Amino acid sequence: MSLWAKASATESVHDFASYSDADQTAIIDVLDGKFPPELLADHFSKLTQAKSNSEQARNVLDGAVQSYPTVVNATATCGDAADLEGYAIVLTAGGEGERLRLSLLDAGVPKDELEDFTKATFRLPGLSQDAGALQINLALIAKIMRENKINIPVVVTTGPQGSPTADIIPAIIAKKNKFGISDLSIVEQDERLHLSAEGKIVMIKTGDDFYPAVNPDETGGPLMKLREIPGDGKSVLAKLREGGCRKLMVLQGTAVYDPAMIFSIAAAGNRFDGLGVGISRRSFPEKDPYGTYVLVDKNGQKKLVIVEQNVRNNATREVIDKTGNHLPFNTGFYAFDISLLEDSGLPDFCTPPKEICPDLPRAPKAGYAATDIIAAAKNPGVLAVSADSFAVIKTAEDLPVLADLAK
Repeated sequence: MSLWAKASATESVHDFASYSDADQTAIIDVLDGKFPPELLADHFSKLTQAKSNSEQARNVLDGAVQSYPTVVNATATCGDAADLEGYAIVLTAGGEGERLRLSLLDAGVPKDELEDFTKATFRLPGLSQDAGALQINLALIAKIMRENKINIPVVVTTGPQGSPTADIIPAIIAKKNKFGISDLSIVEQDERLHLSAEGKIVMIKTGDDFYPAVNPDETGGPLMKLREIPGDGKSVLAKLREGGCRKLMVLQGTAVYDPAMIFSIAAAGNRFDGLGVGISRRSFPEKDPYGTYVLVDKNGQKKLVIVEQNVRNNATREVIDKTGNHLPFNTGFYAFDISLLEDSGLPDFCTPPKEICPDLPRAPKAGYAATDIIAAAKNPGVLAVSADSFAVIKTAEDLPVLADLAK
């Protein structure tokens, strides 16, 4: 029995009446398979809440006193294998890397070499083995475990089911026999409907196939997926907790690190319930694009937040520490108590309006922001690392930099 009818689809799908009878039937079949009416209602409700949450976030500095957060320097927080006890490592590798793919095509890489492509697994030049950033990460973690005779559970998060990352990454990990990591799990993040400005489903046609406009659950989606209770009745978080884990370290699967950075994150993370990794700066230009850590005191409540360019103000740029450092900017790496996710999870938020398709007005995407995990901490801090202690893939020009660091 169909969950959707032509009448309900006409109300809920953008321009549904303009499609042929055959196309309308095909659209209803797709919606029945993965997007029942209650899912649309849920995503619309979350989008409404996300807009409210995002408006509150934009006003977070109104009437607030901003100050420098507690910052520990990586050079004074070396750490060792003992500091990793009780940690699980989450490697986020869900990005498909469209920007990287286009830059590779511009650099002359043949199109057929990019058919089975993800940013996290694309080969780094000049290495003895055909390895990408994710493979380097997993090999490094396995080496740390072997050399120190410890066990670190590892979770690799991919894009949604059916995405290139969800297909390619598990195959590579299986081929490499999990890189020798006994406790390694792969988690697919969810996807959200990218609704039109009127709150309707937008169907995208590729060849003869239809599929709604969707987006991965944003940067915090992989973390929230760890809370989900599947058919066997236990979430990934619950299994990690049962195995003795009390903390999560979140690393980007599209980056390569100086191994010392992992130990420093672990050591500093043990001092706080929520730790963000940042880079200190000696100047703070008005058009600096990075999210910035700042301690906010508002209505008698203090919390560490990460403010983006459209939120911060002149007072943010004027905050300095005793040595003249301006506020550190965010790198996207975190360590935090599992309980922060267990207790309340992340709030919904929405992005600025993004393109759905060229002939439609832009509309915001809803999802979760990983940065919000720090705002939930009661005893937060920032680990300041040097800019040369890691490298992240964005375009083809970054690949040799990562390869050098990997060597």
